[in-house]
Amino acid sequence: MPTLSRSTLPSITTVEGPSYDLDKVNIGVLHMGLGAFHRAHQAVFFDNVLRNGNSNFGVCAVSQRSPLVADTLAEQDCLYTVNASDHAVETPRIIGSIRESAYFPRDEQRLIDLASNPELGLITITVSEKAYLQSLPERLSLLLHSRFLTGGAPLAIISCDNLPSNGEYTHSVIQHAIANESSEFKKWVEAHVRFPNSMVDRIVPAITSTRIDQFESKYGYRDLSLITAEPFSEWVIEHDEVEDELIGSGIRFVNSVAPYELAKIRLFNGVHSTLAYLGQLLSIEYVADVISDSRISEFVQRMQEDEIAQSFITPIDLNLMEYATQIRQRISNPTLLHRTKQIAMDGSQKLPQRLFTTANNLYEKSLPSSRVCLAIAIWLHYLGEAEELDDPLALELQTFSKSRDSHAAVRGCLTLPFASQVNPLLYAPISRWLDLLRTQSLWKVLSTLERENE
Repeated sequence: MPTLSRSTLPSITTVEGPSYDLDKVNIGVLHMGLGAFHRAHQAVFFDNVLRNGNSNFGVCAVSQRSPLVADTLAEQDCLYTVNASDHAVETPRIIGSIRESAYFPRDEQRLIDLASNPELGLITITVSEKAYLQSLPERLSLLLHSRFLTGGAPLAIISCDNLPSNGEYTHSVIQHAIANESSEFKKWVEAHVRFPNSMVDRIVPAITSTRIDQFESKYGYRDLSLITAEPFSEWVIEHDEVEDELIGSGIRFVNSVAPYELAKIRLFNGVHSTLAYLGQLLSIEYVADVISDSRISEFVQRMQEDEIAQSFITPIDLNLMEYATQIRQRISNPTLLHRTKQIAMDGSQKLPQRLFTTANNLYEKSLPSSRVCLAIAIWLHYLGEAEELDDPLALELQTFSKSRDSHAAVRGCLTLPFASQVNPLLYAPISRWLDLLRTQSLWKVLSTLERENE
């Protein structure tokens, strides 16, 4: 069967392809982080824009850790399929918004040229949390400096990562990276580069060769860059100059992203991480199989509704109970095959905003937080049980988490240099839950939790 490319595209009739002329698409977006999430999320929104007749939002997507993804995509002329799947219903669509794929630093000069082009209006980002403390600031500074030297048309940098106030955070790391640059360049950045906060949401599990083979058999062409994702997709951005050009994209522009961000990070990401650690402790490979157990789904529901939803101010147009229900339904989608091991990575970078601040806010409001404290204890128990740990603080976390004294384990782990730390007054209840997890079955611990909260 044919492999997807521009030459084979006209012969593919089983899946909807781009409705626009690929040759007339201009690169208006430089995206840092060419992973599955970008291809299933931002690139689809930009594909919507192109389908609506605005040809100025083609994407050059940049892989930063390995050239493999960029080169595989380039072999298909940067065409690929996003297969939205919800149980038995599939809605595949060929995406053409990515017109170039690059690898940093191999293609550094090409990226400098693009960054210098006044037609480039956006730099978007999907990278790991730790990349903001490593290579990303310097690379963005390099690109911005090249734009500054060639006249410097204004542009926006939009982080699409699960970081609180991600635009403000990106602004701060760039300020730090350019601290020793000329005052003229620093003034230009402040005057010409915008950093609107944004929030993104879509479940995009890692692709497998089996999925690629199954898709080929069903739809009649091979796509080595195939993406499977849930149908749901959301992108919320604070009002910005670019929004008039993105009408019809499906992106929502609001005055403040913060309440939407908190709702998503706490009600979805906090739960997703908790399920991942439960799955790892129970030797369950996929998240959907974890939440399918009624005892765990009940725990998650009560944690969402009775605790997490009470920890922040609700967005005006969002019903949190309906939103929480929708999240549980999405996570339960068995076709996504979202691995618990994948979600469990980098907990020290994720949990401060997903669980720690939630627990702190509940304590400050004198509201119940036993389920959130148990979720934190579940993570700490996982740290002590895991044979391998993929985390920037792996050595320290594993050293402290293996202490036989549960309180010492909690104190040692939770005093490490996280972005946000747990209130020390919560160490005692977290230690109690950790001690119970170490000495009893999970099911008995959950029964204790429910009995105490009756």
